[in-house]
Amino acid sequence: MNSNAYQSHLTKLFLSITLLVISNSSHSLPIYDSGTLSFESDDQSIWGSGGAFTKSESIFLGTQWSNKTATIGGIAGNENTVVIPATGKITVPVYEPKIWVPTPTWSNWFKGYYTGCGCWKDVTVKPATDAVTADTRTGAKLVINSSGKAGLEFGYSIDSGSIDTNVKFSALADLPDSIKVSEFIDLNTSSIFDEGKIATQSPKMEAYISAVLELSGSVEATACALTLGCKEGTVALPTIDMNQRIVSIDPNSLKILDGVMPNDKPFAEIPILNQTLTLEGGATVSPPLVGFKLTGPLGLTLATSLPPVPSISVDLAELEVQAPDIATEGTGNGEKVTSSGRDDLLSMQLDIDGAATLFAGLPPAGINITPIDAGPFKLEASLDLIDVDAGPVLGITQDFEMIPTLMASIAFSSPVEIAGLLGLRNSWTGLWENLSDFAIFKDTEITPTFWVDAMLRNELGIDLGLVGTLDILKFGATGVIGGLNILNFSPISLNNLLGISNTLFETDKVGFNVYNKQFELGGFNTVKGKSFLLSITEVPEPSMMALMLMGLLILISVRTHQKYSRKHKDNHALNA
Repeated sequence: MNSNAYQSHLTKLFLSITLLVISNSSHSLPIYDSGTLSFESDDQSIWGSGGAFTKSESIFLGTQWSNKTATIGGIAGNENTVVIPATGKITVPVYEPKIWVPTPTWSNWFKGYYTGCGCWKDVTVKPATDAVTADTRTGAKLVINSSGKAGLEFGYSIDSGSIDTNVKFSALADLPDSIKVSEFIDLNTSSIFDEGKIATQSPKMEAYISAVLELSGSVEATACALTLGCKEGTVALPTIDMNQRIVSIDPNSLKILDGVMPNDKPFAEIPILNQTLTLEGGATVSPPLVGFKLTGPLGLTLATSLPPVPSISVDLAELEVQAPDIATEGTGNGEKVTSSGRDDLLSMQLDIDGAATLFAGLPPAGINITPIDAGPFKLEASLDLIDVDAGPVLGITQDFEMIPTLMASIAFSSPVEIAGLLGLRNSWTGLWENLSDFAIFKDTEITPTFWVDAMLRNELGIDLGLVGTLDILKFGATGVIGGLNILNFSPISLNNLLGISNTLFETDKVGFNVYNKQFELGGFNTVKGKSFLLSITEVPEPSMMALMLMGLLILISVRTHQKYSRKHKDNHALNA
């Protein structure tokens, strides 16, 4: 082989090895993908680690039944009734003659015997006809099948402040395609926080009495006519499912027939912590007096300088205090889930148009007419051509932040050596993303079990802001007897009818944190992941370093051959 051919051959070999190195370095590894791992946690406390105190109990007084059957009417007759019976067996008299049968012999040619009795006998013959049947069913029947419940239910529920959580993760790992005995393996584990949801409820307490009426079932009707057969049909009974609160009580108010009025409002409501105080400036005609009165919950007059006679007044200011009820919901992914909620604690609104007209001596833009105001009896109607209210609002805020991490407990089917730990082990526990390098000594099946560690932050604060509202053509009416609101015509305005917001302005709120705590959120379930097998490779593939070394040796061989060829040419020239 000449020098140029030898060099070309080695160059091609080097290029082939280089391509093999590049191909080997870019070879994609098999991937372990756990699929969606779903974890849930319910009724955990929003104040610290552990479950929330939640309790709900109810007692039912009444009657209930299931799949009871009642029958009305009836069907007479049968589907196959014999109307013409088959003819019975018939006995006929038959005469049997007496006959001589000769049986001669050598010794007696006249020997013989008689057969037959020479008398009449009764003989039985077959029936003349088969039986004839017909459908003789006639009448009507109703079969009523029903299930139901009717009575009163007494119950209560308590929630000290709870959170429900749903978290979804995916776990990933790179599986090596070449494994040597006792060689440490890095699976390059990682996780993806796909989706998370939280729902919280601030402390809440409620007791109730409900009227319960449930009914379902069907009616099966059967009608039969003589010789024409029967017809059947089934009709479902109207389904009734009523659970109407008669009385319910929570820290804010006592409600009567909650939800029966438009917009799910109660028929009557008696405030407890939800108190509203209204200051009015008014005047009477006879006697002509000017004064003030303070109106409390349900419009009852708490204090007044006006006599209990018909009067006309204008609103000056209103103060409302209530127990906050905050429920939040939030979603997130990637890193964390957040949710926020707010409710008013105290609101004080100054009636701008009422105060301006009263103290400036201008005609009022709105008036309250009170024809009756005597002790527990009060009837009042209000009309505002324009109503402008403004004032501070103090509220309670709650902000939640949950940060989940995916944890795993790894079970090895055969003992392995784990980096940083002494001795052989059959398991490892920790953050999935921090799975330590390990070495196997024979084919080993890996089985992960996943769970979630989550940190929850609860920030409770107070905020303060200014709110202004504007209503045009506002009208309302209330009637109270003995503390019971018998007439509650909620104020409506042109804004309501046109679907226009009545917010005139709302400033940014200034907030102050009064509670800030981060703690571990528990209660999550575990999920057993898919197993995967790591197998020892009998003949390891050449490493990249070995391939590079081989290529280097080829280059050295090429250079040596070139040097030898030049020296051989020089010697040949000298000898010539």
